[in-house]
Amino acid sequence: MAFAVFDIETRIDKSLLNRAFYPNEVIDDEEAYRRFREESRSDFAPISIHVPISIAVGDLDENYILRSVESLALADYSEENLVREFWARVDRFKGCLVTFNGRHFDLPVLELAALRYEIAAPNYFVEPGSVRYRYSDRHLDLYEFISNYGAVRLRGGLDLLLKMIGMPGKGAIDGARIQELYEAGRMDEIHRYCRFDVIQTCFLLLRVELMRGRLGPTAYEAAREAAARFMNELA
Repeated sequence: MAFAVFDIETRIDKSLLNRAFYPNEVIDDEEAYRRFREESRSDFAPISIHVPISIAVGDLDENYILRSVESLALADYSEENLVREFWARVDRFKGCLVTFNGRHFDLPVLELAALRYEIAAPNYFVEPGSVRYRYSDRHLDLYEFISNYGAVRLRGGLDLLLKMIGMPGKGAIDGARIQELYEAGRMDEIHRYCRFDVIQTCFLLLRVELMRGRLGPTAYEAAREAAARFMNELA
């Protein structure tokens, strides 16, 4: 079975937030966003107002060899085209999707984006045993697996786990800065950051599969060497 490791970056739809949460108040979108953050006492907005702005995908063959890492829809970029390309690929993909916390964030955000843009993906939403089913073998959420499906809390998240296995981790940019970069028009940096997360997640996948005995030591080293080439390109 082939694997597709993916990650998304998002912006906050401040206009939707304003219209949905402050419908009877005459305030601008920035004021609505500021007030919402103060009232919710959280820097993390609900998934319902996240809009995907970058999606990176790593393509691995059945031997876990990383063959490519790409940002979707760059040739004809728009937020809608980005989401349409993602769902077109997922609906015809017969392998296993791999994410980190994708069950709780990436996939729900993308499902809401499909709702927003009138996108059909029947194989994903309807097919028995599809990616959407929690214990399907068509989706491996590394966060869920490592946390024993929520039995333990992984303080430090992906950054900690990456550093644990000898990877650089998040670096100077993290998810909290994406809104700032988006508003500054620095989309190239966002796409690069998203690809970098995907490559590092591939290394985490390899370590998990070694731990589970699905990769032997020789195959694991071969897969690591193949992925290292992509790390070097982004270094």
